Amino acid sequence: LVYDHFLSTLEKNGLKTIESVGKKFDPYYHEAIMIEETVNNDDGIVVEEFKKGYTLNGKVIRPSKVKVLRKR
Repeated sequence: LVYDHFLSTLEKNGLKTIESVGKKFDPYYHEAIMIEETVNNDDGIVVEEFKKGYTLNGKVIRPSKVKVLRKR
């Protein structure tokens, strides 16, 4: 209950989570900590998020830590 109240207060003041899974890798919003090779044409797509990233009033305060696909 306390966490939800704290999070809603931060969101009212401009905090937003960075959506990552299924999006194209962007080094401004994402930090790649793992790379998975694939034979498909899904080069540069985020497939897993290990740690959520956040923006505050449009500025990145913590990038998402993610796993990215790379074409062989």
